Amino acid sequence: MKITAKSIIVALCLLTASAASAIDLGGLGNFINNTIANNNFSIDDLTGTWQYTSPAVSFRSENALQNIGGAAAATAVESQLDPYYKRLGFNRSSLEVDADHNFTLKLGLITLKGVVEKNSDDMLEFNFNAFGRVPLGKLTANATKSGDTLNLTFDATKFVNILSRIAGSLNNASLTALTTLLNSYDGIYIGFKMRSR
Repeated sequence: MKITAKSIIVALCLLTASAASAIDLGGLGNFINNTIANNNFSIDDLTGTWQYTSPAVSFRSENALQNIGGAAAATAVESQLDPYYKRLGFNRSSLEVDADHNFTLKLGLITLKGVVEKNSDDMLEFNFNAFGRVPLGKLTANATKSGDTLNLTFDATKFVNILSRIAGSLNNASLTALTTLLNSYDGIYIGFKMRSR
């Protein structure tokens, strides 16, 4: 589906009153970005350094109207994640991808390395290693891009499980509180909005 200014206006008009009330003026930019970002980019478009700008949330759906509602819900949840991310040091996150698709993902004091590729469903697959040595397994990410902004979100349960395996470097109380918050949502993906630099 081609996204145009007209389709964005129509999408905004189709929001229910409850979804619209979740968006304040401060979150309007995030809402629009969540609506128009798409996964039509190649893995080579990730080459370079990406710096954290804010939390990112997504809900996967093939239905256009559900995606619009999901964008509104994502914007509301992102503001709830912000204090947890600050306590966990995620507000200092960055992603570097080289020409061979090797990546370094820094989450505060934690550094995860490995190789990233794009699968047939247009999702990214990260093969994670903690500290560059300890295998943590593969994790699929929903990635969308709009201009120089990358939304990178992981299945929340699987992402928290990986973080729990290296929780010695994290604030355990904050991670537990974050897990409790995420358990109130079904099918939520969490991660990071990043900007290329």
